Amino acid sequence: MALEYNLDHISDKQKKTNIRKALSILEKAFYKRIETKSFFLDPFEQKTIAEIANKNSIKICFLGGNIDAERKIFVANYFYEPLYEPNYISVMEFESQDISHPDVLGALLSLGTDRNDIGDISILDGKVEFAISLDQADFVEFNLSKIKNERITLIKKEDAKLDLIKPSYESHDGFVSSLRLDNLLGLILSTSRTKAKDIVKARLVKVDYQIIEDPSIQVDENSLISVRRFGRFIFDKIDGLSKKGNYHISYRKVKWYIF
Repeated sequence: MALEYNLDHISDKQKKTNIRKALSILEKAFYKRIETKSFFLDPFEQKTIAEIANKNSIKICFLGGNIDAERKIFVANYFYEPLYEPNYISVMEFESQDISHPDVLGALLSLGTDRNDIGDISILDGKVEFAISLDQADFVEFNLSKIKNERITLIKKEDAKLDLIKPSYESHDGFVSSLRLDNLLGLILSTSRTKAKDIVKARLVKVDYQIIEDPSIQVDENSLISVRRFGRFIFDKIDGLSKKGNYHISYRKVKWYIF
């Protein structure tokens, strides 16, 4: 019996390719009845894989070092519960005062580490932590000794637990004539609709972790909108209509996250 799934609803080609790679791992669990583990997936990819696993009665669990981690691997057809995270992922930490999320990601990628091998990167007070696949952990620990101009000493956390900062938000509201993506971006970014369209067409915008190229798509309430170089925003809800029929909406900017 074949694994049942449908990916036709996914418009982001890169996202669809990554999900197909993850599905090849899930299929091993399905056909061979063995435990398998994936690379790191974003929340949209996790949701898609979880739905397919549930539809096909495959036992699955997601691990990222913290229950609130964004990027997680899946473990399918696991034999024991609870799962012991150090058997599946690694978490590294180092002291730092002036290193950012892009600095860490760039340094890891420059080593030749695949993006799919990198989990969440957490910038804390006086230190940085990041999740990494077990396959790459020793290589990264041995080779990553400098980020920007700062010398670092990596320490592997034995419990593979990732500390995270709670996000903080700036609350905003305003009026839009429709719930088209370009309209929302015009309000959120305080820019023209023409400029908003250009940003979308340049593939700089994600809605719920999917790259969107169509400025006219309708955005649902509670959607996460990510705009490269501008940050992340949550379109919370429609509060009402003006006398002219414009939507009064509430949204928040995520303050701590760097996109």
